[in-house]
Amino acid sequence: MADRASWKTDLRHLGILTGLCLLLGVYLILTTVLIARDGVFYIRQAQQFAEYPAGVARTYPVGYPFLLWAAHQVTSALTRDDSVLLWIYSSQAVSLLCRVLALVPLYFLGKLLVGARNSFWAVLILIVLPYPAQYGSDVLREWPHVLFLGLGFWLLYWGLHRRHWWVLLLVGLDVGLGHLVRPECAQLILYALLGLAYVVWIEQGFRRLAPLGAAVLLLAGFALPAIPYACARGTIMPHLLRSSRFNAPPVIGAVGLRQSSADPLEFEVRAGELLELPIQATDPQGDAVTFTLAGAPMGSQPVYEFRSPFTGERFWTASEGEKDSLVAKYAREEWRYKGIVFYAYPQCDARPGLQLVRRFWSGTLQRHFYASQEAEFQALRRESPVQKWADEGIAFYALAADQGSPDTVPVYRVANPANTCIWELGEGPSSGPASSSGKDNRKGTVVWHVHPAGKPPAGARIEGRVFRWRPGPGQQGDYQVGIIASDGELQDCQLVRIRVDAVPRQGTNPEDGDPASEGVGLRSGTLRVQHAGVERLAEAVTQVFAGVAENLMVILFAPWVLGLYCRFRRPGDRLEQLLILALILVNVTLMVARHVNFGAGEDRRYSLGMLALTVFYIPPGLEILSRRLAAWKPPLAPRWSWFHLLVAIGILVCVPKLLKPSRVEKAGYRATAAWLRQNTNTDEVIAAPDSRICFYAQRPGIIYEESLDTKGANYLVLVCRAGGPAAPAGWQQEYASPAGGKHREVLAVYRAPHVTR
Repeated sequence: MADRASWKTDLRHLGILTGLCLLLGVYLILTTVLIARDGVFYIRQAQQFAEYPAGVARTYPVGYPFLLWAAHQVTSALTRDDSVLLWIYSSQAVSLLCRVLALVPLYFLGKLLVGARNSFWAVLILIVLPYPAQYGSDVLREWPHVLFLGLGFWLLYWGLHRRHWWVLLLVGLDVGLGHLVRPECAQLILYALLGLAYVVWIEQGFRRLAPLGAAVLLLAGFALPAIPYACARGTIMPHLLRSSRFNAPPVIGAVGLRQSSADPLEFEVRAGELLELPIQATDPQGDAVTFTLAGAPMGSQPVYEFRSPFTGERFWTASEGEKDSLVAKYAREEWRYKGIVFYAYPQCDARPGLQLVRRFWSGTLQRHFYASQEAEFQALRRESPVQKWADEGIAFYALAADQGSPDTVPVYRVANPANTCIWELGEGPSSGPASSSGKDNRKGTVVWHVHPAGKPPAGARIEGRVFRWRPGPGQQGDYQVGIIASDGELQDCQLVRIRVDAVPRQGTNPEDGDPASEGVGLRSGTLRVQHAGVERLAEAVTQVFAGVAENLMVILFAPWVLGLYCRFRRPGDRLEQLLILALILVNVTLMVARHVNFGAGEDRRYSLGMLALTVFYIPPGLEILSRRLAAWKPPLAPRWSWFHLLVAIGILVCVPKLLKPSRVEKAGYRATAAWLRQNTNTDEVIAAPDSRICFYAQRPGIIYEESLDTKGANYLVLVCRAGGPAAPAGWQQEYASPAGGKHREVLAVYRAPHVTR
């Protein structure tokens, strides 16, 4: 009878909790003004999952994108519609469903730890906390992660307490599935091994073979989903602590005081003077960026190469936008990025002896063809009616076959056994026109000539993030240099054109400095770096606990700490203390490490898993406070009233922020996206500071952060604020809207000079 009454109580508690969670979640979904920035990334992952699931699986945990894709498939089948809003609402529904389901194992875990009554109040508090509630109605993977983490922790604690070793198989399976959502779910493996070690070494009298078999079951359960996924992507651990599906190239935002541009940036310096140009560059994934210099002929531009490992085909493009699009669209196994391979020309009049190179594509042959002769153009176009070759336009301009020079390399067209053509670059410089029109030992015909990367001007170098060059008296003239930013795999290039005048100004000092003072500066710099590392670690720890306090609305942070302290101070369940202590230490360490290595981030979000599994200690902390208040003489109120009053105060503090529409302060982003969707063509590119603008507008985008990046953009969105960046010269303002919030910022839309309306 007691068990039956207990189940009735549990069902009543769960009914109240899940019903309240569902009502609040639906309200938050309907009032969401703008989804999280990461939500755009996850939805795009899900959209790409439908076309290329293997590519998503190889580069990012596939669990959450799969859930979003499956939810969209169901909703689109029911509504027979497909739109951005349908993707958003179906994705938000996934988060809410995972949150409602997560309450069940969390409630039963709390029942084991602190009893049914305290577990009910703890889960109720978790439901009304504003930030966790918002995560459960947004497009974020926090609650799917908590679902697997909470379920696995409950099964582990229950199985170890009851000595049901077979439960470890279910724990391992849960870890394997949760690992596909977030790699951090693998921490359950550590807790399970700690729990089994506690049973073996601390509690005597149990057979040690049973825990050993449980460990085998744990690893076997984990292997069931993990091994197929590892085979699909080539490694056990998925992409960890990163925010991009494919590695995006770094972006050079500015050189000196000039913003990056598709055209070379022009500077002047006198011989003997020092030219110093700070370089602003960022990497979307936070990878370290290194810089190199390459000499390039005046008027030329870099050409990027992709190589197909299946066909061996070379694909060349001189377009930065096309290069970035291919990097984002295709996996490395399909098109392998090879970087800048040579320099060609964007205009036919850049220098004498140039001929155009057109690019053709055959959907039938799945190949590209590069042609430079009019007869070849006409022959390929005659085949177009049968959809064999499509003209993709001018790729670039190159030196003709009879215009080779010592600073160029020949390009050979080689016939292969499949009766198609491939293109190969010569390994050395051309010997001149006399040998440029024949064939080499590979029996390939020279079709044109291009420039390899040359040496930068003598004395030019990059130190840190600053380009420095003090030209000598004999270096007068014009120079073009490519500043190349690399993350170790992908590149971005900004061309710089420098004019060196002959006469130096009077009073200039060409000396670079004193080597002895440089040694002192190096030692002091090392000390500053070490001191900065300690400060950064201290700041990371502070920010992590500040994130936990924000999740608890500050007012509940003290009861949470008090409940944990009293629970560990008193003699009690050692297994509980071991697992909870390990949970807190592991999660705090992960958050601090992330903060130190990747900078400040969403500490509230990353602390949600730890908070959800320890929220049960808030009611015991409130119980201690209520006893202290009830002990006053004379008593102010009955003890039970103090407990409920404290809970009510905590809930009332949460209500205003809980009911506030999500990101209402960014309403202008939504309005700007609506204007772009109605007033631009579907293929026009938008440069914007936030990916959500392009996503809601349903337009391709170039996302910039600190520095403007308008290469290939048709429209530019600027957040106008005091001291902010100004629109480039020639761009015309078309629209403006208040961004929202308390800073009175304005979102302005500018049209590029080459775009006509």
